[in-house]
Amino acid sequence: MPSETILYFAYGSNMLSQRLTDRCPSAKAIGVAVVHHHYMSFGLAGRDGSGKAAIVKTHNQDDKVHGVVFELARTELADLDKFEIKYKRNDNFEVVMDGQSHKTITYYVLETKLEIGLLPTDWYRDICLAGAKQHGLDADYIAELEALIVRQDPDNDGHKYLQNLA
Repeated sequence: MPSETILYFAYGSNMLSQRLTDRCPSAKAIGVAVVHHHYMSFGLAGRDGSGKAAIVKTHNQDDKVHGVVFELARTELADLDKFEIKYKRNDNFEVVMDGQSHKTITYYVLETKLEIGLLPTDWYRDICLAGAKQHGLDADYIAELEALIVRQDPDNDGHKYLQNLA
């Protein structure tokens, strides 16, 4: 990997390639990965009051988050930081891809910043789900995303990332 690029672990809505390349045009998916001792919550409050995806560290080996590793230009990291303002960035985040450990960059949230009772909107869940399916994530993980309770958003049909998805 050239030094002018980085590895970024995406989960939630950033797994959908089209969404991430709108933010970081150089982003290219290089594989699926899992991180242990973490779980994904939709307890981070978005501007609209809905729940946004956030990963949280735990002490339980059985907790895991599936995601996608992207390679992107180091110069685009500042652009990504602007979108992830409610998150903390970890520049030394270890994931397992193809049975090997890799150091990546990702964004996380302290558990104390999560709110109980938030629900993702239907379109946000659908973007997370589309990214998981696009990259062939674990079937059980996809089923968990499909089973999420969501709140309906009247803008669902017009959301640009969902228009061309099957």
